[in-house]
Amino acid sequence: MTWDRVRRAAQAAYFAAAAGGVALVAIGLSMAGGPFGTLANVGFLAMTAAIAPIMLGSYELGGVTPLWPARVSLAGGIAAVVVWSILDLGSLLGLLTFTYDPGLSGAAIVESVATAVIGAWLIGAPLLAGPWLPFHLRWLGALAGLGFFVGGVGLLLGSASLAVTAASGLTYLFPLWAYLVARVFNSRASTPRPAG
Repeated sequence: MTWDRVRRAAQAAYFAAAAGGVALVAIGLSMAGGPFGTLANVGFLAMTAAIAPIMLGSYELGGVTPLWPARVSLAGGIAAVVVWSILDLGSLLGLLTFTYDPGLSGAAIVESVATAVIGAWLIGAPLLAGPWLPFHLRWLGALAGLGFFVGGVGLLLGSASLAVTAASGLTYLFPLWAYLVARVFNSRASTPRPAG
């Protein structure tokens, strides 16, 4: 086990929690009429980019999934984070335009697939984590993942129904989960290393 990866995962999870918190506050302020939409987008970009080291830390601590499926899940999850982050950065810089209405096209399709893949990882990895992850964090992570997954799939299907919108709102649980899992990572990284 690489304890440095677990330590970096803790740092990334704290960063993701802070960035997600900033994004949520910015969303609230923008609803009150302020020009905070860009700040919210930057916060979500930073939060999502930080998920990749969290994935690596979770992989290092292990779970009940056999090695090769776990590796495939890790690779797919990290690839989705990288693709989503590049596309979102391109949008923020004005290099890409996302078309959602009347239907998804181009980069919006790819971003929606990446969002669903990130969500699938967040649903499965916490639920299948080893005994290192407490029960309540398994379910909180899975609920946050469900928000990502439903949001991505909902966009792909062109659904903006109340149920899809409400379920995708579960994504807002992610900063809380990231903060709590960062504490677990720190605890694990500070335990004495086994001899050998």
